[in-house]
Amino acid sequence: MSAPALTPAVRQAQDYLAAVEHDLADLPVDDRSALLEDLALHLEALTAEDDDRPVAVRLGAPAAYAADLRAAAGLPARGGSGAPGLRTRWDALLESPVYRRAVPAVRGAGRLLADLRPAWWVLRGYLVVLVPCLLGYDYVEDVPVPAPMHSHLLGVLLVLAAVTGSVLLGRRKVPQALGVTIAAAGVLLVLASAAVAVGVYDDLRGKVYAEAWAPGPEVPSETHPLLSRYGPVTDVLPYAADGTPLKGVLLYDQDGRPLHVGVQEWWADGCLRRLEQPRATDGVPVPNSFPQSYELVPGDVGATGARMSPGICVKDLTRPTVPLPVFPATAATPAR
Repeated sequence: MSAPALTPAVRQAQDYLAAVEHDLADLPVDDRSALLEDLALHLEALTAEDDDRPVAVRLGAPAAYAADLRAAAGLPARGGSGAPGLRTRWDALLESPVYRRAVPAVRGAGRLLADLRPAWWVLRGYLVVLVPCLLGYDYVEDVPVPAPMHSHLLGVLLVLAAVTGSVLLGRRKVPQALGVTIAAAGVLLVLASAAVAVGVYDDLRGKVYAEAWAPGPEVPSETHPLLSRYGPVTDVLPYAADGTPLKGVLLYDQDGRPLHVGVQEWWADGCLRRLEQPRATDGVPVPNSFPQSYELVPGDVGATGARMSPGICVKDLTRPTVPLPVFPATAATPAR
């Protein structure tokens, strides 16, 4: 059975690898193998791409490529002796156990980073649009879809354009100086994203604490429609005359309007709860049903969003103790 015929792209890659190996023939076998291993993987990836240009055009002349490999590894040029003692130190490094153990891990990490480059290209385009949007005070509507000029549609279009440009830029082979500039800009973008994220977190935490410690309202509002001399009323606990707690009581004011109270935000245990209002048969919530029912948010989450220690959040809080009311005795009606 005859061997499968080689494609022109594979044949070019093999010829290019052989030419580079010829230019590195003066090096020891171990050095030459270490330099050519990554080149072989790179050529294999190039042959899989849809590009009809010759390998020499895409990577440069084999002799120039071999010279770049020598310079990157700190080896002397072909026919040169290099710096005094450099050859000896390089040989000692290659033979050391530390180098032999570290090189596979470094190469593996390098290949992993190379595989993750497309993901970084997409993330880079997204961050280019998101970071400027988060610099304003209306950043809440910018996550996860940026909304420049308060338009999510515009944000989607800008993200698609930025991601497309970032991917096209990443797939292109650029000069070394431009590549260094792009890499530095990427590092600055990551640092700016981290700084903006920290600023947003601090701002949100400050707003939560400010709301928690803000003084109660002095006049009724939509948030706190019912006030007492002690502050906003957030719940009503109805009891029967004999001190029995009543549930599902509907309360109205003197004009027959449903009685509304403010939402209770802070509990004795400091844990986050959400209001669960009963619903009528048509599915409409009944806000004037008392006492108000609150459900503990699972996960031991505090009112500020921070994690609480296990056991602090109590699912069922005990209602306040109400003393049994005492009514004056009614006088008996005299019989006639």
